[in-house]
Amino acid sequence: MSLLSVENLTFSYLESRARALDGVSFSVQAGEYAVILGTNGSGKSTLARVITGFLPVQGGSVRFADGVRAGIVFQYPKDQIVSGIVSRDTAFGPQNQGLSDAEVEQRVIESLSVSGLLDRADDHTNALSLGQTQKLAMSGILALRPDLLVLDEATSMLDPESRADILAFLDACHRRGQTILHITHDYDEAMRAQHIIVLRDGGIVFDGTRAAFAADAALSGGLFGSPLPARKPSDADASCAEVALALRNVGFSYDGREVLRGLSADFYRGSLTAITGASGAGKSTLLEIAAGLLAHSGAVYAAARPSLALQDSQAALFEPYAADDVAFGPRNQGVRGRALKARVRAAMDTVGLPFDTFADRATQQLSGGEKRKLALAGIIAMDGDVLLFDEPTAGLDPESRRHVLYMLRDLTRRGKTVVFSTHRRDEADFADRAMHLEDGAIVSDSARRPLAEEIALAEQPPLAGANMLAALRRAAGFGTAPAKSRGIVQKLRPAWKYVVFLALFACALCARQTVFAAGVVVASVAYALLARYPVRRLFTSFARILPWMLLYCLIQMIFIPARDGEPHLTEWRWFMVTPFKIRLCVFSLVRVFGTLSAVQVFVFSTGEKEILEGFSTLVRPLAALRVPVRPLVVVVEIMFRFIPLLIDEAAAIVKTQLERGGLGKAKGFFAKIRILFPLFIPLIIQTVRRAEVLADALSARWLD
Repeated sequence: MSLLSVENLTFSYLESRARALDGVSFSVQAGEYAVILGTNGSGKSTLARVITGFLPVQGGSVRFADGVRAGIVFQYPKDQIVSGIVSRDTAFGPQNQGLSDAEVEQRVIESLSVSGLLDRADDHTNALSLGQTQKLAMSGILALRPDLLVLDEATSMLDPESRADILAFLDACHRRGQTILHITHDYDEAMRAQHIIVLRDGGIVFDGTRAAFAADAALSGGLFGSPLPARKPSDADASCAEVALALRNVGFSYDGREVLRGLSADFYRGSLTAITGASGAGKSTLLEIAAGLLAHSGAVYAAARPSLALQDSQAALFEPYAADDVAFGPRNQGVRGRALKARVRAAMDTVGLPFDTFADRATQQLSGGEKRKLALAGIIAMDGDVLLFDEPTAGLDPESRRHVLYMLRDLTRRGKTVVFSTHRRDEADFADRAMHLEDGAIVSDSARRPLAEEIALAEQPPLAGANMLAALRRAAGFGTAPAKSRGIVQKLRPAWKYVVFLALFACALCARQTVFAAGVVVASVAYALLARYPVRRLFTSFARILPWMLLYCLIQMIFIPARDGEPHLTEWRWFMVTPFKIRLCVFSLVRVFGTLSAVQVFVFSTGEKEILEGFSTLVRPLAALRVPVRPLVVVVEIMFRFIPLLIDEAAAIVKTQLERGGLGKAKGFFAKIRILFPLFIPLIIQTVRRAEVLADALSARWLD
């Protein structure tokens, strides 16, 4: 029985002359494991989105059997997350189905166990690596138990062990009757399927069995090609011994968790180094420290600042057209006119995006693989001596992967020092040198060379913008995790935390008598002490806004009239001081101190999970009045997710600007404000995009 039937499906994007899908027809049987293959830009992701309803059917038809619901794991994992806490994100879909708390908990435990994130259940989603975020995205859809599971390159950023676990789980699901439609670039993943479909330029060029596909040597060979050659044992010894980048005793912690610890390494001029390790091992952190994006302990040495192509290529692109995005870095270096165009053309041609074809393409209309190539071109165009690439082949088809690896090799022949991270063993074996990280430390290194005793390189401190990034990270985590100290307030149930907070907040707002105001101050201090919140921090925070409050009091002295018969303590033109006005100012200061203290201590003592649980408990009585409670909870949860999303988007734009020289040094308040202007337009564009993406993510969790 056909669970899914697609007939003569067509689709075209705006501003594109060619059809993304052109007369696609196929069917998937109930309980079948089907795979869709094709090069980057062949229409695979577009097909997945049309099938699951995220893009309209412009021509032809998509039909499901009665009662069938599809779940999709998107290509970009960050686009899939809807909640700020790992367990709540996985629970979001089952809760939308109206399941019991016990059933929701069972599905959460099962899905997080499969993805290997059960020990991170209470962590904030922003604290996960990109690979771990991909696992979480899959967990959230698996918890829905859809009739048709659509995977859009859902294993592209996973380490080999995690990938094997997910694939084994998919095999088990298939044996239990789950219907799977898997979009992939990997040969071994394709060979797990019964049914294989191959797309080329938006049309189907093969639709048949696994055996028939394997027998077609021309087709399979064209898609997967020959394996990468492994380095010879002598390759590392033959490379130049001149150190171009050195790290000494580098350490970094995030939210109290040690990511890198005392790491030291040398990277040699003209060499290609691969860094491997499981998701969360510290690969991205190491590269970002080397590029100056993170404040850290230890030291980084290089002749000039290394350039980094970020892992999240989607966030690294902010110019509307491809060539403009590549030109951004060289233009900030002062390159102009023909020289700039030549740089851009050379970089785009190098990564496999021919300038004549892609220069005027809208960046957001490119396929996932094409966006990754464009992000690489933006860094190559800057022509730095040390080039860092974070997962440069993730999401690329085999031919494009080989092209990128040989491109990196070619850069080393031009004297560049190239370091890249990867989850693929064949890519690590292709490099001159492979370095493996575990728990923030180097556990193996094929170079087998002692560290240089003398380093003839300049120390590269973190970029000035690293402090801005650190502030954005702190802002993204604001109110998302409870404090480690366990005061009496922390031990309260979430609903009671709300009651105490709201009571103190309301009392502060109502302070209009001297005794009552004094009581608010005492209660605020007591609240902080019971939560083990540093009382000194209460007064420090208040002191920061005190000048503005005094200005407000001054305005009160001028504009609020005195009471009849009240003595005037002092008077000058419109300025008049009376006992009533003094009391009014004091009460205003007390109200601000009380409300600010209540918010600070509540956020300190209550994590996002507890905030949402407490809110759910407080609004539950409204259900008896037939008020829909679930939408209220969802709105609050989306608010907690969307604000960190925007902050994360701002951080990604800042990283890209810093890497491409977009944020120069500035002295003085107004100069610092002026250099932030280039962030505003990209952030507005990304805010709109993020809103659309979040809407898609909610729909993917069956929030109707």
